[in-house]
Amino acid sequence: MSNQHSSLIWNTDYGNVTDVEHSIIEHLSKEEHRMHAIIYTKPNCPKCRLTDARLSMPHTTRLATDDDYTRFRAKGYQSMPVVQVYRGGTVVDEWSDLQVDSINRWNHA
Repeated sequence: MSNQHSSLIWNTDYGNVTDVEHSIIEHLSKEEHRMHAIIYTKPNCPKCRLTDARLSMPHTTRLATDDDYTRFRAKGYQSMPVVQVYRGGTVVDEWSDLQVDSINRWNHA
């Protein structure tokens, strides 16, 4: 007796795909729409701590490096934190300082 696997074929808008292909495409599609933020902070920064505490969407907090500070200054930012909101791998919003309106907008998105 052989150990054969029958594979279901999905007929989709993008063609016929196997179970494995369909699973991979579904996973990537969900990741493409996943929202998350990175909060760049500096030591002893009350606005950074408040932003971290108030932003309820999934996020990561990172201590800004010298390269980050150079990049932020080039964008005209003069205070911390700097927040970047991502959908998939694309930045869809960015701000510096404690921006309660921006935090609330993303908390309710």
